[in-house]
Amino acid sequence: MERVAELVRHNETFALAMIIESKGSTPRHVGKMIVNRDGTSEGTVGGGLAELYVIEEALKAIEKGQSTIVQYKLNKNAKDGISMHCGGTLSVFIEVYTNRPEMVIVGAGHVAYGLAKQFDFLQYPYRVVDDRPDYCTHERFPNAEQIYVDENIEYALTNAHLDEKSHVIICTKDGDDRVLKKALEYPCAYIGMIASKRKVLQIFKKLKEEGCLDEQLEQVYTPIGLDIGAETVEEITISIIAEIIKVSRAGNKSSDREKLIHAEKESSSV
Repeated sequence: MERVAELVRHNETFALAMIIESKGSTPRHVGKMIVNRDGTSEGTVGGGLAELYVIEEALKAIEKGQSTIVQYKLNKNAKDGISMHCGGTLSVFIEVYTNRPEMVIVGAGHVAYGLAKQFDFLQYPYRVVDDRPDYCTHERFPNAEQIYVDENIEYALTNAHLDEKSHVIICTKDGDDRVLKKALEYPCAYIGMIASKRKVLQIFKKLKEEGCLDEQLEQVYTPIGLDIGAETVEEITISIIAEIIKVSRAGNKSSDREKLIHAEKESSSV
């Protein structure tokens, strides 16, 4: 359980398998096992074929993001039994721990401030990146895990060490194109940019001329957020967070983004 707490602190995704009922002869009557996303495990629920099945089911549960209960008859001669000789039955609860999205706000203006307030409420870890030391401060963002400030905003973003957990929200005062190009160098879970459709087309055209590929630009969610008719800063932040939740939970594409990519391609072909 100390290892479980450690994984939670490090915001990892994993499953905890626990024996909740056993009848008759089974390898173990009490046991817990951590199953990591890569299939490795720590602890045991008894070993043998049943444990291999539990690991398989745990990986499926992690992929779905849903906890589950599995039951096995440890008797190869029983109907629906598995090829074991113990003869008992085993029930295992598989609890899935999903990592919270790790937010990286690039920009420290009004929208960034509003997003930070929402992330505080949701208990989402976030970092802030900007090129303005008077805006990007711990006083303004007291709960940010890290603050990265440099007059070269691309350098500041590099210091944020983006990875596959990073959900990047671009809302700079004047460096969206440079930040987006830098962000596309990393395997981010989500990249969104606040911009009008016209501005997006201009930035995409510029980045393509600088060597960015269509496949890279198609990763970008922009105009950012779900289309809920948001107008105020508070409404805009809600639409952004709603889109991030949708993407992180279901892996769905933004229909607005797909329409924009299609329009950009048609525009470039005219």
